[in-house]
Amino acid sequence: ETDSVRLICEVSKPTADVVWYKGEQELPEGGRYDQIVDGKKRILLIQNLQTSDAGEYNCRLSPTIKTSGNLKINGKEKKSKTFISRPQNQEVVEGQKAEFTCSVSKETYNVKWMKDNKELEEGEKYQMVSDGKRRSLVIKNCEPKDEGGYVVVIGATRANAGKPIVMAIPYTAYPKAEAEWLYNNQSLPTDSIYTSADCTEYRLKDPKKSDEGRYKVLIKNKHGGGEAFINLDVIGKCCAVKPTMTGCQLTPNLDTRLGIPVPTAKWSIEGEEITSEGNIKIDTDNFSTILSINECTRNHTGTYLLTVSNAAGSKTVGLNVTVLDVPAAPIGPVNILEVTPDSMTIEWRPPKEDGGSPITNYIVDKRESNKETWGGVSSGSLGTELKITRLQRGAEYVVRIRAENKMGVGAPLESKPTVAEHSFMPPSPPGKPQSYDLSEDSVTVGWTMPLADGGSQITGYLIERRHKGGKWIRVNRIPCKDLRYRVLGLFEGNEYEFRVFAENIAGYSGPSPISDPCKPCRPITVPRPPINPKIKDYSKTTADLVWTKPSKDGGSPILGYTVEMRKGDAEEWKKVNLDDFIKLCAYQVKGLEEGVAYKFRVYASNMVGDGEAKEIPDSIVAQDILIPPEIEMDAACRERVTTLESISLLLPMLLVLLQHMLTSMSMMSLGLYVT
Repeated sequence: ETDSVRLICEVSKPTADVVWYKGEQELPEGGRYDQIVDGKKRILLIQNLQTSDAGEYNCRLSPTIKTSGNLKINGKEKKSKTFISRPQNQEVVEGQKAEFTCSVSKETYNVKWMKDNKELEEGEKYQMVSDGKRRSLVIKNCEPKDEGGYVVVIGATRANAGKPIVMAIPYTAYPKAEAEWLYNNQSLPTDSIYTSADCTEYRLKDPKKSDEGRYKVLIKNKHGGGEAFINLDVIGKCCAVKPTMTGCQLTPNLDTRLGIPVPTAKWSIEGEEITSEGNIKIDTDNFSTILSINECTRNHTGTYLLTVSNAAGSKTVGLNVTVLDVPAAPIGPVNILEVTPDSMTIEWRPPKEDGGSPITNYIVDKRESNKETWGGVSSGSLGTELKITRLQRGAEYVVRIRAENKMGVGAPLESKPTVAEHSFMPPSPPGKPQSYDLSEDSVTVGWTMPLADGGSQITGYLIERRHKGGKWIRVNRIPCKDLRYRVLGLFEGNEYEFRVFAENIAGYSGPSPISDPCKPCRPITVPRPPINPKIKDYSKTTADLVWTKPSKDGGSPILGYTVEMRKGDAEEWKKVNLDDFIKLCAYQVKGLEEGVAYKFRVYASNMVGDGEAKEIPDSIVAQDILIPPEIEMDAACRERVTTLESISLLLPMLLVLLQHMLTSMSMMSLGLYVT
């Protein structure tokens, strides 16, 4: 048997939570068990090792993921108890020092430190310290070869240490406590104080009358603390001496030394005397009085007063006793803050009664309501809110929470059965879809929002299509965020129907009403504008226009053209051909007013409607075009002719009317010489 042992395993992530088991029994944290997290290492420290601790231990991430090992304990023949405390196993970093410390029952005991059955000698490597009952071995500059087992052995040599006065306060605490002694509210020198794992002492080597009085001891560790008082009387050879308190125990059994002659002892609490009855027993002899309380409960917590008196006087000492217990159950009910198909978030309140020791941990387990086996969820946390993950959709779960302190795990608080599903509903169906903007292979489908979102925001829409009366086919793989969707991949001439589903975090709505059937077809639009319209000729009353047909007819034959005109800077265009479309790409506009400026434009029309008008860039003034006359003579007429008779001469003449020659024309003469 040894004082302690460490079981170590490593996990893949520093944040992973593990649970330690012995066989199939979950081990609580606290008491003799200390669970340590060091990076990826998970360490189980077992203190005060006993033979019954042998067996299989396993470390679990989940019910199916675990690692295990066997612990064997080699028993030894019991010897007389001469150690107050034993050395503890050490783990150090290479290059640093290691220190083993123990306490012996008498200062006069010498010890030997051994490794591998060889006695160690003090020198550069090893330093051996003897301080009162404390014995230490310091190993400097640790190396891998220093690993192994170290043994301390008590020798038989005695030293004459005189007869000092020792005031001892045994206590029970884990981890080891620190002790402070006070006299007249002043701290006493630490070199006269000796504190082991279960006892603290103050030693006076040469007590004097001035040392009489009330001594106070403060004992504390990271979990809390306690206090005790001792009255010291320094006496001579008087036959009657006041009672003195030479020792008090902060243990379930309360014990104090008495004076000379033997005084009477009286125990009390809250002003009421305590007598031996039931589970309370008081044993008083010539040297001590012991108050024993079996089966202590939290109700036995309080300040116990011991009053001793004899002919020389009386003394009273008070002991503050705290009876520790496991915590009560956390205060319910368990609040279910949020539930999803794969998780739930819960909240609870700390126990009303912590058992006299601070809560160190909450252990949370879960199980399906139709099963009896609990599975670990969380441990090692002081938080009162937790998100439980990896649930099965639709399964019903019960959760329990237990508080833990250094005395152990308390009673559980269980939640009501809760189904792993959303706490809100899917939305109502969207409005009836409408089809528009058709082409030969696509169509745009639009719809309206649902009347109710089910308590959760709409996250998208799914669209389905089918041939009229056929099987529904999903259109979009990713939910659509908008209230319209362009459906592609259709076949021209087929008849299609559509329906829409809304989605929120709880799931999909029912289908919307089915849309009216629609047939994808080639889209028909108005024609493009006519090409290059212009004025070919004009007069004071007419204008001749020409143009080329549009480059595209919009998918429908052109029914004809329309000509519009406007005067000068007027803004209003007036249609010229009022009765019917112009079938050709030319048109004569009649009825113009002489001297007035005009602009013209032309547009084409099909069965869809009128296309964009094309305006003729130039404007005209309604008037006749005049051209001056010209004469063209044949080359033969340019030669001289001689004749004896009169002849007729015909000259072709081209008369071109010009605007500046409207009033008269000159007579043309031709000289003819006849010889």
